[in-house]
Amino acid sequence: MTAHRYNFYKIIHKGIRRELGELLRLAAELDVDDRDATNPYLARLHASLALMGAHAHHEDAHIEPLVERFAPALARRIFATHRVLDQQEHELLRRAEVMRERADAGHAFYLALTRYVATQLGHMAEEETEVMELLWEHVSDEDLLAVEGAIVASCAPEENAVYMEWMMHGVSEPERVAFLAAMRQAAPPEAVAHAELLAQAARESRAAA
Repeated sequence: MTAHRYNFYKIIHKGIRRELGELLRLAAELDVDDRDATNPYLARLHASLALMGAHAHHEDAHIEPLVERFAPALARRIFATHRVLDQQEHELLRRAEVMRERADAGHAFYLALTRYVATQLGHMAEEETEVMELLWEHVSDEDLLAVEGAIVASCAPEENAVYMEWMMHGVSEPERVAFLAAMRQAAPPEAVAHAELLAQAARESRAAA
């Protein structure tokens, strides 16, 4: 049954959704006349978009060839959205720079961000349904884990550190516990220790909310 198959999208996508939600919430609350608030927000936006773009590029390198093997038309449709997202990211950054100079451009930036978030959310849902179901039909869990391992290994340590923070804050407590248990079986001790610190920070943040 596919309900018990390995889904390598699930946890990272929850982390990305959480960060997208934070970017959207903070943008809605942002007083663009306040440089002390706007500059840190734009720094976070730049860093987060860079990591989301890198995530898409890792999928292009490691998942697209696998999907292409079994469903070329699906691969073309799904991975073409990465090009759309790349264009939207560039447009967002352009609008962010305009907003930095002109506060009246703030709402146009916010609307562009909502379009980007909508594209991301729809795309990730397609990956977790159409792509994942295709891979479950043709690929073993062991091979799915190998693909995930190759993606993690291809990321720079600083990328993995931020992805881990997003994930630990973006999942439920049972998912967090299961993820950490799996890490203890395979990851270096220093990586596990870092993840456990982030998990504890996520728990404390949720308790304080």
